[in-house]
Amino acid sequence: MSYCLRTIWRLCLVLPWIAISTARAAPVMVEDFEKAELTAKVWVVNIPNENATVVRSAGGAHDGAGCLKLHYRFLGEGNFQYLGVPNKVRIEAPVHRLRFWLKGDGSRCSYGVQVSDASGETHQFSKNSGQGGTIDFTDWKEVVIDLDAGHETWDGDKNGKLDYPITAITLTIGQPSENGKSLAAQGDLLFDSIAVDSDLTAAETLGSRIAVTSPEYGSEIRGATKIALSAPGFKTITAKCWKQGDVFGTDSTVATVTLDADGNGGFVFPADAYPHGPVTLRLHGENGTLKDNCYLQLYNKGGVSWKEGLPKGSPPAAKDMTLVFADDFNKPLSISSKDPKATYYDHKPPGGSQDFSTLRFTGAGEAGDPFHQVDSYMRIRASEKSNSAGIISSMKNDATGITAKAPCYFECRLIGPNAVGTWPAFWLLTDYMSDHVKGRKVPCDELDIIEAYGGEGHGSPNAYDTYMVTPHCWDQGDEGKAIEKKAFEAMHNPVRMNKAGIPSAWFEAFHTYGCKITETETIYYCDDIEVGRHQTLPLSKTQPFFFLINLATGGGWPVDLSRYHGTADMYVDYVRVYQR
Repeated sequence: MSYCLRTIWRLCLVLPWIAISTARAAPVMVEDFEKAELTAKVWVVNIPNENATVVRSAGGAHDGAGCLKLHYRFLGEGNFQYLGVPNKVRIEAPVHRLRFWLKGDGSRCSYGVQVSDASGETHQFSKNSGQGGTIDFTDWKEVVIDLDAGHETWDGDKNGKLDYPITAITLTIGQPSENGKSLAAQGDLLFDSIAVDSDLTAAETLGSRIAVTSPEYGSEIRGATKIALSAPGFKTITAKCWKQGDVFGTDSTVATVTLDADGNGGFVFPADAYPHGPVTLRLHGENGTLKDNCYLQLYNKGGVSWKEGLPKGSPPAAKDMTLVFADDFNKPLSISSKDPKATYYDHKPPGGSQDFSTLRFTGAGEAGDPFHQVDSYMRIRASEKSNSAGIISSMKNDATGITAKAPCYFECRLIGPNAVGTWPAFWLLTDYMSDHVKGRKVPCDELDIIEAYGGEGHGSPNAYDTYMVTPHCWDQGDEGKAIEKKAFEAMHNPVRMNKAGIPSAWFEAFHTYGCKITETETIYYCDDIEVGRHQTLPLSKTQPFFFLINLATGGGWPVDLSRYHGTADMYVDYVRVYQR
């Protein structure tokens, strides 16, 4: 899979902060630990995992009713031991001070923080850099970190600067020492009220976001469905959804919602008047410099059947070809790592050794199984809760499977999620497995028919209606690299769907993505509209292709599904393969 989209889009990601205030900086609460469900977990270095735990404590808080309680036990032997408690945050506007309350235990452990920025760079403020300190106290103490002061950094873009948004604040604790010797220690520490000093409002600092409080993201609905919203900092929210109709259907405004003083409101979604199956409601808010989009994925159990299932006729690009394979996903899924009779393999062959998703590709039937068949669709779910994502390959680990040789045509109808770090794709590879099982490393071609990147805002792709179509010549030397470069340049990436005459984006409605390989040219389609072509790559002329469909995460971009409660869904309606 390709990372080039990140390079192309990185040049135009910065959204300027227009709002400037002369008011004195005021604290903006980032995490108050008031929610009953605690998402923070602890990581440890040089001690067993069980030596540190975190829970939300309902008693003893500095502010409000709850705080974070850390129990730790450092050993008096081995290498220096330390731990961290990451807290996912999203701080959009530049800030200069970070503050939190810490109730000590007099253990003389060290304390500090690590701040993760949009590029993945870690900024450490510790006792060693003149920030942080020693826990020589037993009462509550406010810790104030000067984010403009000198500090250690690593990973990410390594520019030494805080690139916004800030995505995590990690509370760090190190074991005590005396005369250069590390000491054993155990105890309990309380943390409360993580805040930042900002010249802007809380909404501007934290990038006020639209949240759906009901129904649950990714849930099934039917009929008149109440949608409840929370969007502090906004006055109105516009809800839109793509609707059935001729050719591409029509965009529709479902509701314009006036929010109350607390930013709460709602509307009724008339699901029966919209397409059956997966639908995406686009929720948009603006208030001065504040702008936000929220994408509510739902599965409509009622509604109107619109273009569902395998078409009766062949696509224009497959003229004079024979259908060699089709799957409507209207039966129990046939996906397996082990069953040789299964239709699909659930990793990138061979053996998943080249799996590439940050949320791991998980096998069918395993804990966190990402695959689900509903009506005539296959759902692939990415889940932060189960650390899982999904891929299917028509080539199996034993080098058997579904393939087609040029001249041939592949197509897939799907809808992907536009969540931060999601990476839906439909792509082809020439058969390298037949020789791989014989112990030989095999060059291959890769044709990415759609490679889409989800996420909006600072540090995200901001793809909107664009996606990548990317050819590759793997392990084919300098000549292959030159051929690949020429083919890529011919594509004029990224594909802009609206410019091609396709009014809805890859995450707003279903589209059919196709690729025709002939002896001379390789042509790419979206909804039977040509979106690009290049000369057919040398291996593509003679070697059979197999297809892969995946919902991965990463692709060189930050991943954060927390807005959607840790999940994002891709739905596949059908896949077809033709050959002459």
